[in-house]
Amino acid sequence: MAKKLKVYQTSIGFFDLAVAAPSMKAAAEAWGSDPDIFKRGFAKQTEDPKVVEATIAAPGVVLRRPVGSHGEFTEKAVLPKAPEESRRALQDRAESADGSKQADTKSDDKAKRNAAAALERERKREALVRAKAEAERERAKKQRERMIATAFERARSRHEDATNSIRQRREELDKDEAREEERWQREQQAHDDALKEAKA
Repeated sequence: MAKKLKVYQTSIGFFDLAVAAPSMKAAAEAWGSDPDIFKRGFAKQTEDPKVVEATIAAPGVVLRRPVGSHGEFTEKAVLPKAPEESRRALQDRAESADGSKQADTKSDDKAKRNAAAALERERKREALVRAKAEAERERAKKQRERMIATAFERARSRHEDATNSIRQRREELDKDEAREEERWQREQQAHDDALKEAKA
């Protein structure tokens, strides 16, 4: 569904301009101007019946009338002939408008530089956030590795303690076995000696 048209009006140079467009942006583009023209107060939406009637009849077409006049807007408006003083006044106004346009251009350039600087600051901020997040992940990773290493070291220590305890008990059992073997040898020898005496 086509967007409803609205009528916008501005003054550029020697003419008042009007156009029926779906948005301020579209109107500014039709005029060959920057959309900021509305924010700066150099253009506005109008509901003047005569202006609305003329522009709606030719949507998207820029209509003109001499600046400051109250005549009808047409596609091919011409400037009325004016006395020398009036021409000078119009010329002065045009020069003033050109100066204003240059000032606007400088303002736009400054705004673009500020926007670029803001974008660069935002990129640096995002890079810093990413670096901090990466550092935090690395710190958490190393902490997990330390915890795992510590747990393994404790388990290894328990294993070594248990192995040493078993080895010590085995050595004691070996000693007990050797002592028992010696005792048994002595007992056997005493038994044999007793049998020999009994037979003699």
